[in-house]
Amino acid sequence: MKPTFRFLIFLSLLAAIISPQAVHPEETFNEVFLLERNDKILAFSGLRNSWFEKDLRPGETVVKSGHGGNVAVAYTTERALAFSAVTGRWTEEGLRIRESVLSITAEGNVATVITNIRALGFSSQSGVWVESKFNIGK
Repeated sequence: MKPTFRFLIFLSLLAAIISPQAVHPEETFNEVFLLERNDKILAFSGLRNSWFEKDLRPGETVVKSGHGGNVAVAYTTERALAFSAVTGRWTEEGLRIRESVLSITAEGNVATVITNIRALGFSSQSGVWVESKFNIGK
């Protein structure tokens, strides 16, 4: 092996080690903050530098909520709510009879609500819920 070839291999390896941007995925910064009040839930969007309110219905309460990246998510006694910092809008999905929420997550550009009968996914880019039903008993 020629010394020049060894040197090129060494430089390639060194470049891979000191260049973490080429190896790691793009990082999403927290652009949303969530605040709960008795009669409403508010999300602050760092991208739009503004507060966005969602009124709760009479008797409705927030059971659990979370936020991270460009999304905020909450589930109440009646529905799942998601906020997109990108679109600046709240979107809701009603909970069904005998449906119980098992978990919620908000991270990066995605929020999820997992229930006993379906999985809901929310994208901050589109601002839309997508549903996948579980095959119960299979």
